[in-house]
Amino acid sequence: MVVNSIAPLAAGADSRPQAPDDGGAPAIADSWQRCRPVMRPAVWRMPHRAAGATFASICRRKNDLLVLGQAALEDAYEYMESRPCVLLILDESGCTLWLCGHASTRAQLAALGIVEGSYWSEGLMGTNAPALAMASGNPVQIAGRQHFKQALHPWRFCAAPVYDNSGRQRAVIVLGSLLAEKAASDLSLALVLAREVGNYLHADSLLGETNRHLNALNALLDGVEDGVLAWDQHGCLQYLNSRAAAMLGLDETESLGKPVLALLTLPALVIQAMQNRSALSHVQVTFEHRQRFIPALLTLKPIPDGDRCGFIALLHPQELLQQLVHNQLGRVSHTFEDMPVASLEMRRLVRYGKQAAKGGHPVLLHGEEGVGKQRLGQAIHNASDRAAGPYIALNCQALPQNLMAREFLGSDASEGESGLPSKFELANGGTLYLEQVEYLSPEMQSALLQIIKTGMLMRVNSNRVIPVNVRIIAATGADLPLLVKQNRFRRQLFYTLQSFELHIPPLRQRQQDIPPLVQECLAALGRHFQCRYRIGAEVMQQFGLYPWPGNDQELKSAVERAAMTCRNNHICLNDLPEYLLQERTLTEPDMPDMPDMPDMPPMLSLADLERQAIIRAARVCHGQLNEMAPLLGIGRTTLWRKIKQYHLEIGQFKGDGG
Repeated sequence: MVVNSIAPLAAGADSRPQAPDDGGAPAIADSWQRCRPVMRPAVWRMPHRAAGATFASICRRKNDLLVLGQAALEDAYEYMESRPCVLLILDESGCTLWLCGHASTRAQLAALGIVEGSYWSEGLMGTNAPALAMASGNPVQIAGRQHFKQALHPWRFCAAPVYDNSGRQRAVIVLGSLLAEKAASDLSLALVLAREVGNYLHADSLLGETNRHLNALNALLDGVEDGVLAWDQHGCLQYLNSRAAAMLGLDETESLGKPVLALLTLPALVIQAMQNRSALSHVQVTFEHRQRFIPALLTLKPIPDGDRCGFIALLHPQELLQQLVHNQLGRVSHTFEDMPVASLEMRRLVRYGKQAAKGGHPVLLHGEEGVGKQRLGQAIHNASDRAAGPYIALNCQALPQNLMAREFLGSDASEGESGLPSKFELANGGTLYLEQVEYLSPEMQSALLQIIKTGMLMRVNSNRVIPVNVRIIAATGADLPLLVKQNRFRRQLFYTLQSFELHIPPLRQRQQDIPPLVQECLAALGRHFQCRYRIGAEVMQQFGLYPWPGNDQELKSAVERAAMTCRNNHICLNDLPEYLLQERTLTEPDMPDMPDMPDMPPMLSLADLERQAIIRAARVCHGQLNEMAPLLGIGRTTLWRKIKQYHLEIGQFKGDGG
């Protein structure tokens, strides 16, 4: 549609209009230069307009801008006391999204085709303030004859761009009026409105980002296995996730805003920590709600804010703690299927072990150090109906005497000391393996006997009785009957453990197991180093001549050492330690002729016997020289000299178990 200008050019006037020189900015002059070749000043064409579904789609995409911009412009126009003017919101492409103002002024703009959906384009409307404001990014004011099109000469428009927090142009705010109704503050007002809308957009963006973070945080807290509570400085509950609500028996919605002390009876330890604004980490506590006691593992974090302090509490459930122990510490891999059964003794032992796995009574494993007692204990656990439960191994000799009761039986949280679950609780539903059970103190022997009989335990410094369901497997290399006679081991506990006793013979009594043990060790090394080891027949024969005082563990160490020093992954006699090569068969050519003798164990030199005695003592005493010297019947200085003489590394025996 083409509309003739209200003020046509006078006859004989120059058909090429000149840019105004009364205060015209360079940007306006440049716009005139662009307009002259493509349009005529006197001819007015209606601007392009988005309508219908297209305009509705644009408004939906710009909903945040419209909601915030409309509120700002309506408030501004109300302050202007119905002055004959219009306020417009344009998007970054120049489309008129919304306008408000005096009815007569809006009608006059509508006559020019400037309505919702119309585009302020320099290509059709000529020089105009919104187009220049979008192009330059700065506030622009164009009035009267500064417009290229004569149809806009009666008007003045002030336009200011709107930017979001990232510096991206989002909109243009326009204030328009007839020249007769203009005001000196119009450009400033348009700029203030643009900045206000920009601030609104920034605040809305921050609020939206905050809400997204809060939603993500709430989703995260609702998805964790721990219960989460938070309360403010007044003790009023501010947050409660579904896990905590289920653990404590609280309603998520109704509990918010109420005092925590009105909802729960908190332990004294927690109340004291709140008063002192101190943190607690993984302490055993018991909550009370509606006469129901709720045990939990608690972590408390203070949130200080000046002279005020709120708190966040994490509740780690007991079953989660047990599952964590099972996953991290309680996994066992050995089974009866992977045990060597070449010897008659091992076949008999595996058969008895499988029978033991079917019951729930305690099992006593007896044998020298290094024979694989813990391996057998793991196999019994994995073959039992407790295989899905935890397997906790405890070396009783490693328990400090002054802390044995707390480590063994656990303790409740008290002032200055966090709670500690007992080993029986950690192994609940599974197996507790007690290595070197003879080192338990008399008090702990009595406690163990009581727990086996009743299935109940009482922690140190506690009056709570805790039911436990644990299978006990005890292991020892000591002569327990002798210790019973010496009153160093409780007779009733020995009889209870002896109800199913398995004796593991030493390796020298089951030499048929040496080849499968060697192959098992080489296969494990091959998987680790991604190669295949070979071993000569003469090496395997030499292994059969050695008495192996350190049993399976000593054999494994010798194989690993030979594998590390061999060439081309082929283990030969030269790769074996010297003490293994000192054993010789009677048929070797360097041996003198001797009369026929009955089968006897191979003879060792006095030096070798002395060296093996020191190794044996080191294994029994775990490398403790103060214990080895009296056991060998020599002084500590003499022992140290002989260790140097035989080039022994005593440190490798410290902490060695069976």
